Amino acid sequence: MPKVEFGASSNIRELVDAMPVAREVLERFGLHCAGCGVNRYETLQQGASAHGLRLEPILSALETALRTGRAPQIHEADRTPQRKAPGAFARRATFGAVVPVMSGKGGVGKSLTTALIAIGLRRSGKRVGILDADITGPSIPRLFGLRGPMRTEADPATPEGAQPRPLFTPLQSRSAIEIISSNLLTEDEETPMIWRGPILSGVIRQFYEQGLWSDLDVLLIDLPPGTSDAPLTVLQSLGVDGVVLVTMPQALSTMIVRKAAGLVHQLKKPILGVVENMSYFAAPDTGKRYDIFGPSYADRVAQLADAPVLARIPLIPRVMELADTGRIEEVDDPVCDELASALGVALEAHPRPKETISLI
Repeated sequence: MPKVEFGASSNIRELVDAMPVAREVLERFGLHCAGCGVNRYETLQQGASAHGLRLEPILSALETALRTGRAPQIHEADRTPQRKAPGAFARRATFGAVVPVMSGKGGVGKSLTTALIAIGLRRSGKRVGILDADITGPSIPRLFGLRGPMRTEADPATPEGAQPRPLFTPLQSRSAIEIISSNLLTEDEETPMIWRGPILSGVIRQFYEQGLWSDLDVLLIDLPPGTSDAPLTVLQSLGVDGVVLVTMPQALSTMIVRKAAGLVHQLKKPILGVVENMSYFAAPDTGKRYDIFGPSYADRVAQLADAPVLARIPLIPRVMELADTGRIEEVDDPVCDELASALGVALEAHPRPKETISLI
């Protein structure tokens, strides 16, 4: 095998290109980011840190692979993420920003938008989590190719004689995005959650407060459509820094999204921006744009919401393919970076009191 030099600051994709066996080594550590779009931007140190792993065993295994041409066996302790232990649980981790993504109307692509924002933030080196608050219609795990069951355990700090609270360990995506969802409570993703409104609200709060989250730069919350129990619970009870509204170029969608904007304003929460999904289609042969669903209403919605347009997401067949096959992290499109950068600017414009949020 040719001589390859690497270290903590080595770019993951460049290393895998120069030393193909490195991909198998990294995957044995659970670093599946060796095959996703984030690795173009990450070093070995950043990848290990994002996945909660120690760097030294990874470098040692890569040295062995370089010398022998084969990926060595990895000790279980070296490939086990160093997560927050239940015994150290104290309400919740530190979140730099908590951002719900909502629309008021179903079918506009809130979950896809949430996923693309998360990917863009990870590419910029941020620690990201997604709370899937669409309890009865969760789709975040499918986008990321994750299946349950999510590990739960009793809170060791429960007072004697009291009913122990469950603590939820988030599943980690290929690029180290932490995810909690009702679809990860069972092995079968098609198991329906037949729960009434008050129970749904309680589950959302449990996911937020009793999740063994790492300290995150951004926690995104994928809200279900509508302006009732779930959005009210999130906006009134959780430490929300601002809301992203998702719409599409359709008059009906625009009207309903304006209702969601009205709810956010009534609850005195900032709207960070508007994302128009399925905004247009660009023909791959000519580059000509077609307004498949009609003319854009993004500027009108943004004006009524008193917020900027964060991005207009086109219809991209490749993105749809990756979303349907659970490989959304392989998306390598500038729209992810555009969303993350615009969100960072919006959060800078609405800082928490006495705190600084920097995502740029």
